[in-house]
Amino acid sequence: MAGYSDILVEEDGPVALVTLNRPGQLNSMGGTMMSDLTHNHGTLNSGDYRIRAVVLTGAGRAFCAGGDVKNFPNVSESRRAAVWRRPRGERSPVLTLRDCDVPVIGAINGYAVGGGFGLALATDFRICSPDIVFQVSQIKRGITPDVGLPFLLQAEVGTQRALEIIATARRVHAAEALSLGLVLEVVPPDQLVERALEIARQVAQNTPLGIAAAKRLVYLPHEDDLARVEELTSMLVGKLFDTEDGREGARSFLERREPTFPGR
Repeated sequence: MAGYSDILVEEDGPVALVTLNRPGQLNSMGGTMMSDLTHNHGTLNSGDYRIRAVVLTGAGRAFCAGGDVKNFPNVSESRRAAVWRRPRGERSPVLTLRDCDVPVIGAINGYAVGGGFGLALATDFRICSPDIVFQVSQIKRGITPDVGLPFLLQAEVGTQRALEIIATARRVHAAEALSLGLVLEVVPPDQLVERALEIARQVAQNTPLGIAAAKRLVYLPHEDDLARVEELTSMLVGKLFDTEDGREGARSFLERREPTFPGR
């Protein structure tokens, strides 16, 4: 589809394959990728239901590696405050995916870490390849998980397990992701997208109006909570960027070493 720089959109009848397309940066959240994604999914709420199911995946060896650390506000020593903007749906990929009338199936390949983990969990259901790596990497960078990750992870695995995965920043691989219910299936890498498209075609055979209503009803009890979490997170992350921990997290990543956090 013309007009997008950092995602690819391929349509096959009522099904669309959307690919995050910054493979050289492991599809990190830079360039226009997130604004392209939110715009594309926003167009699916026009009511024509020409597209009835979407598969979301990543180009190359990652689904999404989260935020681009090189663009963090405190990579330099200057105390530049992150600009806070209310995360309305048109600016938040998580809210846009949840608000989309059309079901979104995540075909999760390779790394889905940091914000990429949150983005993966924002899809309506997911399958993955055996090489998947989920991780709350923001904890290693001196900030707190964003892109809806704490809310979405707790909803999937419960409070105790969510906090453990967040606080340890450990990696979650395919077998555990399946056992925890983070994904529905694990399929070979060369079959991942085709299997997701197969599910999408099954979805597309059914009433788009009924599915849109069902999606609204499933998410309705949590809709306001997710929006509040997104708003508070954006303010907290902005504050954490301006701490010594925040600067150390970014520096240590760029210097390829483990961080040493002073707690201030």
